[in-house]
Amino acid sequence: MKKLNNIKLLSFLFFIGLIATSCVNDDDYDVPPINIEEPNVNVNTDLTSIKAMYRGYEPIIIETGEGSTNEMYMEVYVNSSDESGNIYKQMFVQDAPQNPTNGVAISVNATDLYTKYEPGRKIYFRVNGLYIGKYRGLPSIGTREGNEIGRIGVEDFNSRIFRSQTSEDIVPTVIPLTEKNNPSYLATLVKFEDVQFPDGVAGVEHYANLTDTFSESRTIEDCDGNTVILRNSGFSDFKNMTLPEGNGSVTAVLSIYNSDIQLFIRDTSDVIMDGVRCDDGDGDGDGDGDGDGPSPDAVLAFAGADFENWAEFLGGLNNFGIQPYATQGVGTGREGSASLKIATDPGTTDRNDYVFTSLAKAGLPADYTKISFYIKGTADKSVSLNVYKNDETFYAFNLEDLTSSRTLTPAESNQYTGNINTGGEWVLVTLNLSGLSDLNVTNTSKNFFALKIGKSANYDLHFDDFTIE
Repeated sequence: MKKLNNIKLLSFLFFIGLIATSCVNDDDYDVPPINIEEPNVNVNTDLTSIKAMYRGYEPIIIETGEGSTNEMYMEVYVNSSDESGNIYKQMFVQDAPQNPTNGVAISVNATDLYTKYEPGRKIYFRVNGLYIGKYRGLPSIGTREGNEIGRIGVEDFNSRIFRSQTSEDIVPTVIPLTEKNNPSYLATLVKFEDVQFPDGVAGVEHYANLTDTFSESRTIEDCDGNTVILRNSGFSDFKNMTLPEGNGSVTAVLSIYNSDIQLFIRDTSDVIMDGVRCDDGDGDGDGDGDGDGPSPDAVLAFAGADFENWAEFLGGLNNFGIQPYATQGVGTGREGSASLKIATDPGTTDRNDYVFTSLAKAGLPADYTKISFYIKGTADKSVSLNVYKNDETFYAFNLEDLTSSRTLTPAESNQYTGNINTGGEWVLVTLNLSGLSDLNVTNTSKNFFALKIGKSANYDLHFDDFTIE
C-alpha cells in the first residue's frame, strides 16, 4: 500500500509540473509586459515653454506658478540610445519625430534606458519640481546641484516617466556643417552628408583609444574644410573599431561642451562612409574650400604679414610685442621665402599664450569676405585666432584638428583642443568673414588680429602670407 501511495504522489506531481510548464509559451517569462494601455496623463506644457523659463546663469525650477505643486507633463520623443555605452546617464528627447523645433537632455542616474525607451518612443514626462538649465552649454532638465544641473534619482525618474504605446521613426534633420552652431539643433538628431574623417585618421585611427577608457574626440570634415567633433566614449562597445576610410554621412545627437560642438552617435550604424572621398587638396594650399586661394586683390592682413620684413612686422604689433619662442624663419616659408616660426615644448609656457597681436593697418578692405594664411608643421595642441571688432571684442576662430586645407567659421571662445600635422606640406586655412560687418579695419591704433597657442605643449609650426580680401 505504501508503495502504491508513493506512485500516486509522483504521478500527481508530474501532472502538476506539466500544467505549470504548459502555461509558459516562450522564453520571456522573466520580462513583464510594459504598458498595456496608453497612459492617461494631462499634457499641459511643451518643451518650448519649458526651455523659455530658463533665463541664463542659474537653473530655474519648473512649475506652473511660483510655489505651485501642480503637475506638469510634456510629450516628447526619445532620439538617443545608451545601448552601445557611448551615451551615459542621459536621455536626449525632442518635441517631434521629424523637423523638431526643440531638444533637451534629461540628466538621470540610470542606465540601460534603451530597454524601455528606445529611439522613436514617445514618452510623457512629469517635469514639475525639476530644473531647466544648461550643463556646459547643453540645455538640460534635472535636479539642481549648485549652479549646475544634476542627475535625477532612479526612483524619482521612474515615477515621472510614462511610456506611450506610440513609436515613430526619428527622421534626422539634414544640415550642413556650417549650421552646427545653430542652437535650435542642440539635443536633436541631425545628419551631415558628404563628410569624412581626415587623411591620416581615416582607416588608421580608432573611434577611441585601444589602451585606455578615456573618451576621444575625432574630427569629421566636409569637402569645404568645415569640421565638427565626434565624441566617443572609452566605454563604448565600438571604441576599438577602425574609423571608416570613405566619404558619406553621419547621424548623431548634436551636443555641446562649453564652446565645442560635439556629436554623439548611438552606434556605428549611424556612420555610413563607404563612398569616394572628396578632394582634400594636394598639399600646396591652392584651395580654401571654394577651390580658390587668395585672389590677386587680396592684401596683407597686417603689417609684415608675409614675414619678409621682420622689422615691419614687429612695428605693427601692439605694446605686448611677440613671445620669444616666435621668430622669423629665414628660407622656411613658401617657395623659400620667410615664415613665422613657433617652437615650444611642454615647459615653454604654463598658460594659453598670445603669441602676437597686430594692430589694424591702413588700406584694409571695407568689404571683406575672408582672411587666408598658410601653415605647415606639427603641434600637440591646436591654434586659436582672434579677429577684432570695432568695440575691441573679437571673433574667435579655432583650428581644432588640422591635417589639410580648411575653412573656419567663428566659435564662441578660444579653444586649443585637437592637434596639427600637415604631413610636411603647406596647407591653406581660410577664416570665413561672410556676414561679419563690424571688424576693425579703420582704427590703426586698435587691435585687428591675434594668434594664440595652448599651454604646456609641443609646437613646431610655420606660418606664411596672411591676407584679407
